[in-house]
Amino acid sequence: MNKTLLIKPGTKVTAMGLGQFGGQIAAIRHCALAGAEVLVTDLSAPELLADSVASLHDCPNVSFRFGPHQINDFVNADLIIVSPAVKPNHVCLQEAEKKEVSIVTEIELFLANCLGKIIAVSGTVGKSTTVSMIAHLLHHLGIEARLGGNIGKSLLPVVNDISEDDWTILELSSFQLHWLSRGRYSFDIAVLTNYFPHHLDWHDEEQSYLQCKQSLFRDQNETQLAIFPVEFKGNNNWQSKAKTIYFAGGDSTKLPLKWPALHKRNAAAAFAVVKRVCDLKGVRIHTDKLVYLLADFHNLPHRMEFIALKKGREFINDSKATSPQSTIAAIRSLNQPAWLIIGGAPILDDQEELITTLKSTSLLRGIASVGPTGKQLFQRITADSSQQKNKIPCNYFQTLQPAVEWCWENSKSNETILLSPACPSYDEFRNYEQRGNKFAEYVQELK
Repeated sequence: MNKTLLIKPGTKVTAMGLGQFGGQIAAIRHCALAGAEVLVTDLSAPELLADSVASLHDCPNVSFRFGPHQINDFVNADLIIVSPAVKPNHVCLQEAEKKEVSIVTEIELFLANCLGKIIAVSGTVGKSTTVSMIAHLLHHLGIEARLGGNIGKSLLPVVNDISEDDWTILELSSFQLHWLSRGRYSFDIAVLTNYFPHHLDWHDEEQSYLQCKQSLFRDQNETQLAIFPVEFKGNNNWQSKAKTIYFAGGDSTKLPLKWPALHKRNAAAAFAVVKRVCDLKGVRIHTDKLVYLLADFHNLPHRMEFIALKKGREFINDSKATSPQSTIAAIRSLNQPAWLIIGGAPILDDQEELITTLKSTSLLRGIASVGPTGKQLFQRITADSSQQKNKIPCNYFQTLQPAVEWCWENSKSNETILLSPACPSYDEFRNYEQRGNKFAEYVQELK
């Protein structure tokens, strides 16, 4: 437990952002119920956050300020709780740092108060699926484990129920790791699912993103475990004082054939974690049993999620693929001919490897591109393939629904129609969840 982050009665706390999700609200409740005086400041209009405000009605000493953030609210605070998605160069945060005001996130408050053992998982893609697989396996083995972090559920409300022998599984994003990297956090088991440059609009440069991911292992000691993809063996960028092991997809080949290769690699990472937990508890476990226990695991929504089988065509929703590397991973996991729906809001990520993959993947039968990024990709693909004898059909659409219909009309039985956009959804949809749900609706309407 980090006693420097224990909240004392009367502490003046400014919460930067209220939002509509659990993490920031949980942090505000935690501080208020500990006796702090909490000021919540949010840019949104109060009517847009009515449900979030109502969820704090029973908390003492919480006040709200809606509209532009005011620097005085930050420099005069004892502690600032910031949403991890807020960029650290925000002027209010910079001025607070000049005054040596402590800035923390919800996950830091949790770690400061948690007595149990921590499994921390990060990576560019596959984090949510991997942590969910770990939780699934430990549950079936009768081992108490809580799941939280970036996957969406704050564990602060139950932190006092976690004992020294309990396990907690945390999915950690690069944003969360940025804020965590300013302190010293030593994870009992740390897992990197993979690494590709991403979120460069937030991190400004790849080195910043890389350092955030590296910090997952920075403070580990010899009694702990670091788990990396096998291709990272010998890579000096990824080192830890902890015992180090590597995973590949080989241990999970007996999993259902319908599972894409990406999920089988996630399973291999999960197996490595669970075997370590079992070792520490003196329980012997064989991979075959883990394969058996994972056989009924259902893919998470919007992550290579099976939607429907219509007239022999398999529909897969990978709307969570908001980066080129996520879509590359999806394409490489294909096991039958496929029609790809790609595109959405503008991105800063490098698209060169994606273009190369689209041109060189023999299983692709057609590409439907949508939105601003889709238009760029369409222009690049059609221009680069103009001299190719066997170029695949490509088409551009402003919105998602006609792209789905085009793939349906041109595809054949025993082919896959894959939504894997490679970019965010904000041009047409609120978020990737809404995009994925609309995709499923459009699929159901096909005849």
